[in-house]
Amino acid sequence: MHAEPHILHVFSSAGVYGAEHAVLGLIPALAALGIDSTVACIDNPHLREQPLYEHARSIGMSAVRLPCSGRLDHATTRALRTQLHQRPHTLLHVHGYKGAFYALRARRAFPDVPIVSTLHGWVTNTRALWIYRLLELWMLRRIQRVCIVSESMRQPLQLAGVPAERIALIENGVDTTRFRPDGPVLSRDELGIPHDAFVFGGVMRLSPEKNPLGLLDAFTRIARDVPNAWLVLAGDGSQREEFERRLHESGLGTRARLLGAHSDPERVYPLFDCFVLPSLTEGLPLALLEAMACERPIIATEVGQIATVLEDLPAILVPPGNLEVLAAAMRKTLAAHPPMGALRRRVEARYSVARMARDYAEVYRRLGVGHVDHAA
Repeated sequence: MHAEPHILHVFSSAGVYGAEHAVLGLIPALAALGIDSTVACIDNPHLREQPLYEHARSIGMSAVRLPCSGRLDHATTRALRTQLHQRPHTLLHVHGYKGAFYALRARRAFPDVPIVSTLHGWVTNTRALWIYRLLELWMLRRIQRVCIVSESMRQPLQLAGVPAERIALIENGVDTTRFRPDGPVLSRDELGIPHDAFVFGGVMRLSPEKNPLGLLDAFTRIARDVPNAWLVLAGDGSQREEFERRLHESGLGTRARLLGAHSDPERVYPLFDCFVLPSLTEGLPLALLEAMACERPIIATEVGQIATVLEDLPAILVPPGNLEVLAAAMRKTLAAHPPMGALRRRVEARYSVARMARDYAEVYRRLGVGHVDHAA
């Protein structure tokens, strides 16, 4: 009987966003199955603080920092090898191209260590990010299992030479005891939002692929003749300053709230009368599942795995980037909407964090520690 592996989740992060929350939710669910985990956070040299490491430690998770001062740092490889030496039954679970890069380098000294990778979604809106995607695809051919959160990721992997038998679809899951419609909610009074306001809301990174500026544009189109319409966003990112500038220019700034990055988003969703996800690209967004668990009416763009998640449910799908259609959908939700219990039931049945953990546990156990069908 083989020893249960220790899972070392290797992550290079600029903040605590959807992918990070997915991992932070997975770890306690794995622990409930008897699988121990540690978050190995590769330092981001551009940040004074390391948000993922600090957040993991603040909630009592096992976490270590791997020093990294640039694109190729031998100290990062050495630190990761130290972790492998200290725990002889370790399986590396990498999240992102940098984690994969250093895991492959570290494994040269520990050739029996298996590597699992999860693709949370690709962002390729700059030349550098496109190059990193190509690099990641090349590295994934040398990894034992590649887990995808969206079926749309399968074909690019196979075209890049990743064998079909090494690809596994494992959709994200959320903690339905944490995200629920009757949970604690942010006070409208404290936020200065009238009780009769209709609040459109989102929980997102304020970056181009999430399209917060498009959401603001769509909101502006309807808000001028819908005086009780409000907009609330939780999140932060590179487009925050531009968002605030455009909001000020619109003259609607008194009817919008930017909450910044929120450590307890379960209190944010029940504030919304309608959750809007305007992304231009996605895998399977955790925010969508969280909003569904909170039984919020949904408007979402038809990208990634979203249409599959919402199939036959009372939600509105819109094409990505079409602001006119998005605005029309937002206007439509101002009318009465049916009960949203079906959204939560879908999450409970198919997208719980417990189901996600069971799926990953099966991947780990099939690989086994010390018994790896190595990639060529």
